[in-house]
Amino acid sequence: MAARQDSIAFKPGNIGHLALKNRLVRSATYEAAATEKGEVTDLQVDLYRNLAQGGVGLIITGHAAVHPKGVTGHNMTQIHDDSFISGVRRIAREVHDQGVDCKVLLQLSHPGRQQPRSGLEPVAPSPVFDALFQRTPRALTVEEIDEIIECFAQGVRRAQEAGFDGVQVHAAHGWLLSSFLSPRTNQREDQYGGSIENRTRILKEIYERARKKVDKNFPILIKMNTQDFLPGGVDIDEAAKIAEALAEIGFSALETSGGMWEAITRSEEELGWKPVPIPESRVGIKTKDQEAYFLAGAMEIKKKVDVPIILVGGIKSLDKIEEILAQGYADFCAMARPLIRQPDLPKLWLTGQGPETAECKSCNSCLPTDEGPTRCRVLKAESGEP
Repeated sequence: MAARQDSIAFKPGNIGHLALKNRLVRSATYEAAATEKGEVTDLQVDLYRNLAQGGVGLIITGHAAVHPKGVTGHNMTQIHDDSFISGVRRIAREVHDQGVDCKVLLQLSHPGRQQPRSGLEPVAPSPVFDALFQRTPRALTVEEIDEIIECFAQGVRRAQEAGFDGVQVHAAHGWLLSSFLSPRTNQREDQYGGSIENRTRILKEIYERARKKVDKNFPILIKMNTQDFLPGGVDIDEAAKIAEALAEIGFSALETSGGMWEAITRSEEELGWKPVPIPESRVGIKTKDQEAYFLAGAMEIKKKVDVPIILVGGIKSLDKIEEILAQGYADFCAMARPLIRQPDLPKLWLTGQGPETAECKSCNSCLPTDEGPTRCRVLKAESGEP
């Protein structure tokens, strides 16, 4: 493969006042590599050093918990107290110290109804039964919603104090903020439910409260669903309207994704309806036509908003990225799984030293297990590692 310095993928781009050296983004990927107390480890620092050296223009970290009762998985990074600032600062500093002009954002999240940890209560905008977990989450009070808003705002402040170039608020994949946006899971009759204005209110209040705590140009991005893939949930038309509201609020960029856990992990008999086979991480991507499976939603949203769109979802070939960018379907392309296997993939593309399509097999075996954190286990097996 020839060097691709002239590729549109390696042209500079901007997200608000944040200048990026190229259009390639490492999408947030849960590392499961912090300590059990949520403190940053050497393994995480090494991970982000390798990603920065690998050539992406922007790294979005795995999600960090903004609330002590909102810790999603084992060994998840936490940022719900000032005591965690010094630890996450190690990540921001390591990325910046590589001298490769790579930027890094801290992703902030709360699991809400999708709380997988025993002993931590699942909460949601409304008590809507969850067929995956076979339980009904407790509806949050207005006072609790205000507390969560403050927790997100404080997380934004801590990220800036830790030296990050911005943050991404996670409002996709059925997490708490995603469940506020979805008419399926948000059936409130107060100021936080009903209309799109009301369902986006929690995000508006997070943004406005956070903006008072950080510099006026500090980027606050958001990740959202283009489709929930659940009856009565967000579809592409609804997502476009939500995106307009989020852009109006002031979010610096929108990363477009899709899916909720409930939609992708149980059979038709268990769910009571026929699930749509499009999870947030679809397996078996083998052709370029199968890549970018959230493209239709991104394209519709792109027509409605003026803020940058980051497209994620099965992207693994440079030709596909160039097509998306050249057609103006999105402003940036994000990858997660391909960069787990090949963190230096952008550099290989730039210099012409690697294959046009990532080696990633889209098998999802990289997901964290009891045996260890997120990593490419296919590569591990191929290399003969124990």
